[in-house]
Amino acid sequence: MTEQIEVTVRNPGYWANHAIQLAQLLGGTATSPIGDPTGRPPDPESMLIVVGPEFWSSHPHELQEILNIASGPAKPQGRGSPGTASGAAPVSQERLTLTVEEAASALGISRAFAYESVRRGDIPHIKIGRRLLVPRAALEQMLSSAMPSDADQIPPDAP
Repeated sequence: MTEQIEVTVRNPGYWANHAIQLAQLLGGTATSPIGDPTGRPPDPESMLIVVGPEFWSSHPHELQEILNIASGPAKPQGRGSPGTASGAAPVSQERLTLTVEEAASALGISRAFAYESVRRGDIPHIKIGRRLLVPRAALEQMLSSAMPSDADQIPPDAP
């Protein structure tokens, strides 16, 4: 069993504007935690734990999306949108992440197996606070690059 590598990123709001530099740090020998060069003191409410930094270092666009989510919603210019709750996306906008349960349903696997796969690192995920989220883009990338490893074991009459 391989050990899961986690890197804590302080101030994801800063790094949302510097995702390529963060991806380079994650691809190198980044140690946890990664602060921001502004020298601001860390805010425990504004930290992101990156699980599997080697994956995120090669996917800076997806990393940018996750940093935007982790840095919180933009401050509204005027009145808030009616009918939206805190943390809820407007109906017209597709969420960028899935819960582990939603990913399990989309993949057609059990909830328990999905959590086990996340723990093993088979399903790409991020940890924001105590929440485990599966980025849609990373899941789609994982599925598009998947090669059937047991194709010779599938019976020819299988649907």
